[in-house]
Amino acid sequence: MSSLCCGGSANLFALVAYVPDPLGDLVDRVRRELAPGCKLRAHITVLPPREITAEGTAASRQIESILSDTRAFRVSVESVTVFPVSNVVYLAIGAGSQALKELHYKLNQGCCRSAEMWRFEPHLTLAQDLEPNAIPHAQKLAEQRWQEYPGPHEFTLDKLTFVKGDAERGWVDLTNWELPSPVLV
Repeated sequence: MSSLCCGGSANLFALVAYVPDPLGDLVDRVRRELAPGCKLRAHITVLPPREITAEGTAASRQIESILSDTRAFRVSVESVTVFPVSNVVYLAIGAGSQALKELHYKLNQGCCRSAEMWRFEPHLTLAQDLEPNAIPHAQKLAEQRWQEYPGPHEFTLDKLTFVKGDAERGWVDLTNWELPSPVLV
């Protein structure tokens, strides 16, 4: 099991958007089915795990400053797919993907800057670190669960959470930011 699934290094920070229920509950159930023991809550990662010095205080201030100009937006979840190199099984993001990419770009600056292993692609991880021969089964099972799911396939992303890795407790929430509703014209 991945150290990121369990929490990993105490020096790692990330920024995530938790997915509300009932969609979040579906993602959690499928993840537990594909990766038993994974404690992560359903989320979209906006800033992937990175080392940040000074306990994240400056990073938190920087994030808050950028988010003060950010409005809530709709996110739709489309289909199950697999990243070709990393073999991560995930739910692809449709509407809201560009807004997430722009937000990631704005936030991945200054003390939050990190050279990332992969090009940023908004998604909901269902399983990772699987044996290569387990990928087709995991994808098929995830597709079946997605097709069976009768609930909403979209939600309003209106809250972001700064988290810190803790080897014993997993990922710990540090700070939440509420995003104001968009201005209707």
